[in-house]
Formats: sequence, structure tokens, C-alpha cells
Amino acid sequence: MALNHLTNQYSSEIQSVVNSALSELAEEHRAGRVVNAPVANNHFLVRWVTKAIKEQRFNRVVSADLLRWQKAGRSKGNDAALLSTFRRISALYGQFFPANETPKVLHDATVEQFLDVMEQAGWEVSTSEPLVNVGKVQIFTDGQNSLALCANQCESSFDGSVMVKPMNWFVRGNHNQFVESATEAGFLVHKVTDYKSNVKYHGEYLIYPENQGMQLAEIPMSIQG
Repeated sequence: MALNHLTNQYSSEIQSVVNSALSELAEEHRAGRVVNAPVANNHFLVRWVTKAIKEQRFNRVVSADLLRWQKAGRSKGNDAALLSTFRRISALYGQFFPANETPKVLHDATVEQFLDVMEQAGWEVSTSEPLVNVGKVQIFTDGQNSLALCANQCESSFDGSVMVKPMNWFVRGNHNQFVESATEAGFLVHKVTDYKSNVKYHGEYLIYPENQGMQLAEIPMSIQG
């Protein structure tokens, strides 16, 4: 199956999952079958997710998400915050992939503008070194917050000005600020690791063409459920 088909399918399918769950829970509230209260809502969503898994209701591209939510709902109870999580995912993906609209193409200029924003916010930005498929790399910086892009990918990930291949972005410091800033700049970021990447002391995120990732994107803390 082609990569672009899988990625397009994920963004569509994850929205289908959370929006279906939220819609069906709202209908239960309207019908008076479920009380709109934390315990009842969590219980409904855990059962809903479990049934979706059993019936194979959704495409396998979201199987890992469903299994993770089922486990969290059963083990953490209300602390799993499934309702809030679903609402936040719905808000984020609805913002980036509005219904009946073509996903926005990402350009090299958009990346450059984002790097300028991060530098202005006091981040050290590096794009001068090869970082991917070159073994362990260490970047020497003075500041606490660092964002590094692979010099080779800054060329190879683009066809002309259009991003056509994923990019690996390496982050040290305030990850929450990075996610907030990247999302505001028009990028969905997909976490690979918080800390142990091939760039020493840096975590790793993936940026996909048209933001069409193959896993759930990081949700900014500013998006509340």
C-alpha cells in the first residue's frame, strides 16, 4: 500500500474514531441513557473503544490508538481522561484537516519562517549539519532550548519548494513550547522519542508532507478538552 494512501487514511480515520465516539456519547446524553458525569462518560468510552476493537470497526491504522485507550481506560479510570483526549484530538485534526478541503501543502518558506520564529524566541537553531543516517551526532549549543534540522533533509525533503518527504526535527529543552509553536506555525509534529535520539540530548519528531502523519500528532497544551 502506498505511503501517501496510508498517511491520508490515518488523518481521516483518527477523526472518524474520535468524532464517532463523541457523537454517540452525546446521543446517549440526549436520550438520557448515560448521565453526563465523569465516571459515566469514562465507562461509556471504555466500552465503546472495546466494542470498536472487537468489531474491527475502524481501519488497522488506528489499532494502536484504540488499544492504548482501552488499556488506559481500564487501568486509570477517570484519570485516563478519554473524553478530554478525544475532544482535543477532534479539535486539532479538525483545524488541520477541515471537512471537504484539500490538505495544505507545506513549503520550504514555511519551515524557514518557523525557524525564524524559534530563533526570535531564544532558541538555538541548527540546519548546517547532516543528522540523519550518519550515526550519533552531538551539537554544541549555549542555550537551553535547541532545534536542529538535518542539512541533507533541508534539500532532499523538497521538490522545488514543496515538501515531499518526511523530515526529522530534533529538540532539546522546552518540548511543550516547541509543540505549541510548531502547531501555531502550521505543522503537526509526531513524536519519535523525548530524549534518546541519534542527536545527543535531543528528542526527535517527524514532520510529514501535508501534515499527513502515520501516528497521532502531539497535541498542544493550549487545546483543551
